Amino acid sequence: PQGQTQIIVNRVDYGLEIQSAGDSPRWHHEGSSQSMGEDTPGLGPTGLLRLETGVPVATRKRLADMGWTIGEPDGGFGRYECVEHRMDGDTRVYAAASEMRADGCALAY
Repeated sequence: PQGQTQIIVNRVDYGLEIQSAGDSPRWHHEGSSQSMGEDTPGLGPTGLLRLETGVPVATRKRLADMGWTIGEPDGGFGRYECVEHRMDGDTRVYAAASEMRADGCALAY
């Protein structure tokens, strides 16, 4: 659900088109004391935050300065294909997007 949530936030909150919303750098959070009431062994109180390589170095540094344990990406960022239907006035519009991290093809009809 972390990947889907990030794409929805990118689309709804940041106004990105559906391809850009899926192509934006992602993060993946593993473990923490907040969700289970105890630290995950070896991860500490904030858990582990894995960031894709597209996340700027300054952002990585700032997160580490805030106490986050930053990990290397492990490919666990999900897969994404989408067909969006919306109305533009009286015109029906379809837009398609396909995950840049995997094989795919965007088609809508």
